[in-house]
Amino acid sequence: MKNTAWMSLLALLCVSTASATPWHSFGPRAMGMGGAGVALPQAGLSSYWNPASLGLTDNSWGVQIPVGVHAVVQGPVIQGANDINQISQDCHNGGPGTGTCNQANINAALATLGSPNSGALIDAGAGANLKIKKLSFFVDNFTYAGAIPKIDNTAADTTAAAFNANKNQSRLTLRGISATEFGAGYGMELPFAKGVLVGGNLKLISARVGYYDYYLDNNSNSSGSGGFKNFTSGAKQSVNAGVDVGVLWDLGKTFEVVPMHPRIGVTARDINNPQFAQPDQAKLAGEPNHYSLQGQSRLGVAISPFKFWNIVADADLTHNLTPVDGVVSQTIGLGTEVNVFDRAWLNIPLRAGVSKNIAMAGTKTAVSLGGGLNFLHVHLDASAMASPSSQSVQTQGKSTKIPGELGAAVQLGLVFGGAN
Repeated sequence: MKNTAWMSLLALLCVSTASATPWHSFGPRAMGMGGAGVALPQAGLSSYWNPASLGLTDNSWGVQIPVGVHAVVQGPVIQGANDINQISQDCHNGGPGTGTCNQANINAALATLGSPNSGALIDAGAGANLKIKKLSFFVDNFTYAGAIPKIDNTAADTTAAAFNANKNQSRLTLRGISATEFGAGYGMELPFAKGVLVGGNLKLISARVGYYDYYLDNNSNSSGSGGFKNFTSGAKQSVNAGVDVGVLWDLGKTFEVVPMHPRIGVTARDINNPQFAQPDQAKLAGEPNHYSLQGQSRLGVAISPFKFWNIVADADLTHNLTPVDGVVSQTIGLGTEVNVFDRAWLNIPLRAGVSKNIAMAGTKTAVSLGGGLNFLHVHLDASAMASPSSQSVQTQGKSTKIPGELGAAVQLGLVFGGAN
């Protein structure tokens, strides 16, 4: 096997499944502002960020097609996996005492892979979102994936001779869900409370749940393309319904003298806790019979000091489970958007933001940048985010570093009217 373990792992994750974590970077506008967007009109994407904002008279309408991906490495899981993979190669190619194939390196690699609360997470999203007046229709796919290290510390399996004989069963367990939502959303201002809007989505969710053990021994029959085939063929498909709700208070409409147009919003997704069938391999490994998209809620605020300048902040109100045991998510984000030129026929929005998972000690702040070109009614946007801190990919043999968090998103839209 010529590819390293982390390259094979990322290939599996990017095309497959898995998690209950909210995708805070759906759409480049929000990603460029640190994943904040609950209190800011998002045109067609309002149905995801806050369906209540569909009722705003200044919320644009039209079609938006976003695509994005986001990955996080928690702890030294990739480093440990690659070290074990390199040791295994040296043990198979030359036997004990060759290259990295010795007891000290084996002990160190197993200890690294077994670090508490360690794992790899990836999420991706793509969709088509249509907003007409106060209604939204959407088809969105959200794919959440996680890799959990499982260590074989059996004394007889941790010797150099055992690695030479293919006996160590240390692995990365992949699990999660790829869910496609077919839905409609509606938002409206309450007739008895000026400036207060409510909204919701009804969704039919078709989900494919996957579970697979990826063994790190490079000669194992579960590695490489054969392992990928087994992983995808073992996934389980099922269908359920989902419900989202949102509230938005536009204080500038309630109190006309309030400066900077403040808005406060709350979104709750999947409040009915839709569940999907687990594959047989997951149940045999002791997983529950169903994979749950647990309800999540998020608070957002936004102000506009000037018509061309928005400042936003979001925070999860819940701890969100992930496919990695012991790893939870509660993300906060802060961002800003400045619209250069800001004309009806030409606008160049520039965005920047920061975000952080406050539920886990040791997580680093991620920085995001983005921009767009809005010419007439055609809107093209792109954003990227990364953690300034890096993670070591491998210590045994070739050493490389990667960002601890990395993401990118693009979007094409045909948008009419509104302030955004």
